[in-house]
Amino acid sequence: MMTNLQITPAVPATAAIIGSAGSMDRRIRAFLNGDSHGEDVLGALYGHVVDEPIPERLRALLRS
Repeated sequence: MMTNLQITPAVPATAAIIGSAGSMDRRIRAFLNGDSHGEDVLGALYGHVVDEPIPERLRALLRS
C-alpha cells in the first residue's frame, strides 16, 4: 500500500494550488482505501471529456 503518496507540482505553486493538491491527495487515498467510489476523483481528472461530442463514426459503429 502507498503510505506516503505525494503530489509534487512541476512549477512553483501558490497556496491555492497546494491546498487543492492536498485535497486531491485525500480524495485519492479515500478511493484507494475503499472509503469512496472515486467518482469525485474521476470527475476532477476527466470531467471535461463528458462535454465532448461523440464522433459520428463511433455512433455508427455502436448502432450496428
